[in-house]
Amino acid sequence: MNLLKRVFVFLVVVVVCVAGAPSSLFAQVDSTRSDTTFDVRSLFGNRGDRSSFTITSGKTYNRVEGLPIMLGPTFRDNWGGAAVQLAVLGIIRTAQSAHWDSDNLGHRVTGEVRFGGRKGYMIGATSFDIVRPVERWQLPEPDAGLAAFFTKHDYLDWFGRHGARLYASAFAGDVATVDVSYGHERWSSRSEREVISLFRGADNWRINPTLDDGTMHLFETHVLLDSRNATFNPWAGWFLDARYEYGAGNLLSRGIASPTASVPVPQHVAYGRAFFDIRKYNRISPKTQLNARVVIGGWLHGDPLPLERRFSVGGPGTLPGFDYRRIGIGTDVGQCAGDDGAASLPGRPAMCERVALAQIEYRNELHSDLIDMFNRNGIRIRGTEFTVRPSVVAFVDAGRGWLVGTREGELRYPSDALPSFGSYRTDVGLGFDLGVAGIYVAKAVSTPKEPANFFLRIHNRF
Repeated sequence: MNLLKRVFVFLVVVVVCVAGAPSSLFAQVDSTRSDTTFDVRSLFGNRGDRSSFTITSGKTYNRVEGLPIMLGPTFRDNWGGAAVQLAVLGIIRTAQSAHWDSDNLGHRVTGEVRFGGRKGYMIGATSFDIVRPVERWQLPEPDAGLAAFFTKHDYLDWFGRHGARLYASAFAGDVATVDVSYGHERWSSRSEREVISLFRGADNWRINPTLDDGTMHLFETHVLLDSRNATFNPWAGWFLDARYEYGAGNLLSRGIASPTASVPVPQHVAYGRAFFDIRKYNRISPKTQLNARVVIGGWLHGDPLPLERRFSVGGPGTLPGFDYRRIGIGTDVGQCAGDDGAASLPGRPAMCERVALAQIEYRNELHSDLIDMFNRNGIRIRGTEFTVRPSVVAFVDAGRGWLVGTREGELRYPSDALPSFGSYRTDVGLGFDLGVAGIYVAKAVSTPKEPANFFLRIHNRF
């Protein structure tokens, strides 16, 4: 690839992944709602226009798609007391040098009707052919996308979702949202493709694991509560993301997994799965804060979870003192791979049926005459004012995953039992956060022989 093309791709990926809020060119996919609903911004057309042409991206870059770009017409109007929006977007992916084939093409067609202003409800329907991560909760797509583009480290696994979904929600501003949805979709494994990276270009991408392919009916209830005073740099408030999913369908083929893990056979499956992400932000002085996060999720009832719905911990988004998708020392409570040759499984997929994670961090904001001068004068980029607020961050994390069933060592526990705290992986770390991005170092405590890890994060860790 010539230098000019590489520079162009670099600029596009950075704009898409780093931007903290949607611009007029690229819109942010709403990560607090379903994977298949979204918010769009127009490229051609004024705010008051009924129709426009839209170019948008999900702020992601990965080894399966490269940079996915969605483009197409958008229609908006008000009918009585309802706001109506219809978007017909095609998806063009840049893998294989944007080669025109079925893997690089997709779509997302969505219609929504919204009633009310700050408070109200909404109903909608969407048809989609998209690629989504297995564990979206671990690492925001901007962080994962930049890591993939710069260092060829893709910290997520991906699979195809093709189908349709109906959904309805009630909302109270940005504070509370309750969603219910029903979808019918086909899951399909995706392979890593020829996707460029700025560095380590001669290295191969980590294999994208083969997962459980088939057709699924999905019923989901989602509750979102957010009382934080800011989205990207919160100093006070609560955040709760709670989900329950019931899935039923037919798996036509089974992914490659460890024999230790309980996995569904290619047949009809039905399962229940829950997920809770709870965060509390506390300002304990004008310059310091103490924040905490607890994540609990996993199998509730029915058949074993398909690989698309499994869990793991480890890596910069959960336990940064432990390498992502590395078996490590001792019992593998990070991915639940077991001791039966799982280290050689292609891509090393997540196989835990349940997971628990706790994160605590202490932040102290730094001040100096130079920083205060910048903040008084203001820094403006494209009309948006920024302030430089560097902070020193100290943190500690603890977490693990496990399988459900008859007690077996430190990997499998009965459905009504929890692993002992002594079996959790733990780490500690320090970092320097500028408010837009931060650099951190983390060291494993539970297995001291693990080397320290350095990593970058966009915005806050959580």
